[in-house]
Amino acid sequence: MKRNFLKITLALVIAFATFSCDKDFNSVGSDIIGEDHFNFEKYEVQNLVAYSKATGAVQSNNLPVNAFGIYDNPAFGTTTASFVTQLELTRTYDRPEKIIGENITFKPTDSVYLYVPYFSKDTKVVDENTNLRIFKLDSIYGDKNTTFDLKIYENGYFLNNFSAADDFLNSQKHYSDEANKFDVNIVGSQLNTSSNILQNTNFKFNSDEIVLYKSKLLDDGTYVFVDKDGVTLTSQGDVSARVIKDRMTPGMWINLDKNIIKNRILDAALNGNLYNNNVFKEYFKGLYFKTQQTSAGSGAMAMLDFSKGYVIVQYHSDLSSTDASGNVVINNNKRVLKMNFGGNTVNLINHAKSAAYQNALTTSNTSAGDEKLYVKGSDGSTAFIDLFGPVAPGETIPTELQILRDNNWLINDAFLIFYVDKASMSNPLIAEPNRILLFDATNNRPLVDYTVDRTVAANLKYSKYNLGGIVELEDVDNGRAVKYKIRITNQIRNILNNTDETLNKNIRLGLSITENINLSSNAFLKTPIIINTEEIKFTPIGNVLSPLGTILYGSNVAPINEDKKLKLQIFYTKPN
Repeated sequence: MKRNFLKITLALVIAFATFSCDKDFNSVGSDIIGEDHFNFEKYEVQNLVAYSKATGAVQSNNLPVNAFGIYDNPAFGTTTASFVTQLELTRTYDRPEKIIGENITFKPTDSVYLYVPYFSKDTKVVDENTNLRIFKLDSIYGDKNTTFDLKIYENGYFLNNFSAADDFLNSQKHYSDEANKFDVNIVGSQLNTSSNILQNTNFKFNSDEIVLYKSKLLDDGTYVFVDKDGVTLTSQGDVSARVIKDRMTPGMWINLDKNIIKNRILDAALNGNLYNNNVFKEYFKGLYFKTQQTSAGSGAMAMLDFSKGYVIVQYHSDLSSTDASGNVVINNNKRVLKMNFGGNTVNLINHAKSAAYQNALTTSNTSAGDEKLYVKGSDGSTAFIDLFGPVAPGETIPTELQILRDNNWLINDAFLIFYVDKASMSNPLIAEPNRILLFDATNNRPLVDYTVDRTVAANLKYSKYNLGGIVELEDVDNGRAVKYKIRITNQIRNILNNTDETLNKNIRLGLSITENINLSSNAFLKTPIIINTEEIKFTPIGNVLSPLGTILYGSNVAPINEDKKLKLQIFYTKPN
């Protein structure tokens, strides 16, 4: 590209911040970033090439939170997320006959269940009829009123800590597309076979508080609710009269098959399989939560912290003891074994792309740039932005970059501004990401601006708010996303001040979704992204966590959308 092609235009800018005031999230970032650049002059970069690339399968083991369920996104397609976890004993059993007991049985009052709490907020309101607290679920995407099929199995595929392929020198990696490894290694039959279909074939995320009421077992084998003195309630259907014995925040509560758990875990204690957690994990390799959509458009997806989950086994058994007279006494009592979700985990994700999304990725143009940028988390897609254009024949750096360096400006601020394709994202079933993240795609590391921004807020979603990337919404109730603005001041300073020609390639940025802005580590891509001859092997781990996506205007837009074109604005002061 010839230098005389460039017409560097300078503009004196005094802009005043006029932002929407969203109650929860979006206004903070825009207010901090602002548009008050005082008397700084503004330069808008002429040469930006932005395009989308499919991410493919991503490393998805041992994530801090996991996607779970079905998300039918009209813009991107259907994402199905399953989960595998090991279990860990809360105590070990070197002499199980003295703790677990013998002659193990389940009485009608016994149960085996698992519980995983949802992210929720207590509204501080109590239902007058039920005495239950009312909660609002967080991080649930899709139609919360629809259901999906959930099957829970014993996992038969052992999750190693270290990779056998690397002679156990490196940590084991598992990827989002490895469902087949677990499907072919299922042990036994389904565990969640309760007659309550909300626990299996019609599972849904319920916002109700989970309570256990005081009850007793009658001689005929039925339960009845009782008052605080143990007297049977006259009206068994009057929820307000029941005595609450225990209460938990909304979560996944699922009864498991008692006989299978007895055979696989309780009876196995006498064979030494509960001696310690290493032995236990070799024997019982964990649980596989397999999800499946029941009909087109059904299901919802939640972000879950499975590490807060556990399995409770309530049973009866005989324990022998010796009384003061030396006689052996056998007591048959109720006992409890607890297992936490812990050890190694894998998030299994399958994404069936919509036709428009698939076509956009297939036709993406790394030379001319794309009209639309498709950015989706997990195994979705990443947008890449090449700054300042290509390198002309006979030169070592892009022409525009050289001109900017020659100007020797003092850089006061710099922003990349992404405008949302509102028409493509208008469907209310599309959950729009609250935050997007730029990263150094050449070196697979965070931007300088990310690293130097140490701001922390009570709501962690606001952390690193000087960096930006927080969605700006329409100034109406339930307004949709308008744009994202990200500060890259220090990154641009470093590029312009760089005189080492070996570093001149550091002008490709990657754009991803982030579920957690505070996570700076990377996850491996199963297959590297190839751009020309360069490989990109990683994606930010915050991108792996998110099932969401957005469609943004790119660098090669139609004339009618010129005002929504991707922009890199640099605010500067001329040298004396």
